[in-house]
Amino acid sequence: MMKSPLGQHLPMQQVTLEEGLIAFRCPESSGHYITLQAYWSWLKKQPERLEHLPQPPDIAPDASEPKSAKICPETGTIMIHYKVGHGFSFSIDRSITGGVWFDAGEWEALRSRNFHDEIHLIFTAPWQNAVMMAAAQEVHRNMLSERLGETLLEELQTLREQLKSHPHRDLALAYLNNVK
Repeated sequence: MMKSPLGQHLPMQQVTLEEGLIAFRCPESSGHYITLQAYWSWLKKQPERLEHLPQPPDIAPDASEPKSAKICPETGTIMIHYKVGHGFSFSIDRSITGGVWFDAGEWEALRSRNFHDEIHLIFTAPWQNAVMMAAAQEVHRNMLSERLGETLLEELQTLREQLKSHPHRDLALAYLNNVK
């Protein structure tokens, strides 16, 4: 019997999360735990990988508090947080067994943008490197916006795009660099 990694550590209920995908739901939090075997069995039966859908423009990133460590329902060991990135502000937790914990709404959020068939990739070095690079770029952009102002930054970004393929790019950059 698997116990929830949250709250009172109550026994979880077996549920069908997707057709052919068995998960365990926490009765307190409505979070889900999916074993590695259940995920791979389900994934193998999927006809093809789905194309990602864009992040809705009206959804602001969640600035929630960091999650506390969770205990794996299968092994009793601590699970590790992995940032999802790609417009998702949350992290998911992975056990040493490969099982994954999703807080309430996280599976549904991934499903809504067709990332649910790539859960196994979130834990890879290339995915995590891309998440870190995107976060660094966001920090850099925010710093530029703060110092230059949003209007000037947008004008510079437009100019930058124009100069990328311009045949006299070096001349234009020399001209801009010669500001007195």
